[in-house]
Amino acid sequence: MTEDSKPAPGKASEKQQPGKQPEPGKQPEPGKQPGPGKQPESAKKTTDTLSSILRTVKIILALGFIAALLAGSWLGWVHWQKWAAGADKSQIQLTNLRDSIDSIQRQYSLDQKQQAQQSQEFQQLITDLQLRSNAQGRRLAELGSTSRSDWLLAEAVYLTRLANQRLQTERRTKNSLALLSNADLILQELDDPDLTPARSALAADITALRLAGEVDVEGIYLELTSLVNSVDQLSIISVPAQPEMEVQSSAESSSDNSSDKRAESPAPESVLAGFSHKVAQLIRVRQRSQPIEPMLLPEEETLVRQNIRLMLEQAQSALLREQQVIYNQSIGKAQSWLAQYFQLNPSAQVLTERLSELAGTQVVQQLPDINTSLEAIETAVVLRQSRLVDKTKLETQK
Repeated sequence: MTEDSKPAPGKASEKQQPGKQPEPGKQPEPGKQPGPGKQPESAKKTTDTLSSILRTVKIILALGFIAALLAGSWLGWVHWQKWAAGADKSQIQLTNLRDSIDSIQRQYSLDQKQQAQQSQEFQQLITDLQLRSNAQGRRLAELGSTSRSDWLLAEAVYLTRLANQRLQTERRTKNSLALLSNADLILQELDDPDLTPARSALAADITALRLAGEVDVEGIYLELTSLVNSVDQLSIISVPAQPEMEVQSSAESSSDNSSDKRAESPAPESVLAGFSHKVAQLIRVRQRSQPIEPMLLPEEETLVRQNIRLMLEQAQSALLREQQVIYNQSIGKAQSWLAQYFQLNPSAQVLTERLSELAGTQVVQQLPDINTSLEAIETAVVLRQSRLVDKTKLETQK
């Protein structure tokens, strides 16, 4: 910039400030152009207007941005609330879905276990049915090939088994002996050399039954019953006093007669003989091995009879139970009471003798073991069936 264009120092205050309107009436001098630092007033107005418009636009833009920001924030918050509600609902649905899946899995596990158990039971049922079918097939094959000898062997097995059962239940050898004899007759009818061991076992068991004997329990029991009934008929006999008085009166009459005779014939030999005869009639000597018991009162007599009856009934019970010691002791007590209180009774003597015979009876039935014959016949049946099965297999293979 040149020196001419520089303003004067005194006129610095006169310089127009920016934005200051020029004075009216004053026009710039013609032929003079404003300096480069000076602008015309219209331009200044335009600039001011533009700046105000810009400021207004900026304010509007700021307000619009704030409003848009607030609206966006509000919309975002609303959407966030909706999303949060949807997320909670989705979480609840997810939880319910997981519970449903867990319940379905548990139900599936239970169904699997039930199916496995049912499958196992069904498999076991199929196995049982197969076993039964095989057994029925074998049974049908056996029935198809069963002959008369097989039926007779089955009957012999049944008879021997029945003989064992009757021996243990009845405690008597008679029926078992008859059953084993019938089984031996069946084996004899078959006439098979393979059955020789079975017949030998049958013969041994039959011999054992015959040697064991049989206790006549019914006979002994009935006899004891009759003895019990006869106890009430026994009477305790007492020594009569009337015969002695008659003896004394006869002695007195004989003494009177003898005195009359003495008066008629007073011989010394006759007197001595008459005296000895009179003394012999007055004195009697009786010998007894046992002392005579005193007379019993009616109540005591009833008690004695009841005790004897009780001992005989106890002997019956011991007979049925095969208790030899109790049986002998009961009969012994009954004998002792009969001998003590019924000494002068002939019926009691007969009863005592019969009890002595019963006391020597064996009441325990000896039972032999007859299982050998049953085992031998069953073994023969098994061997016969095995040979039949082997024969069937060979025929099937051919």
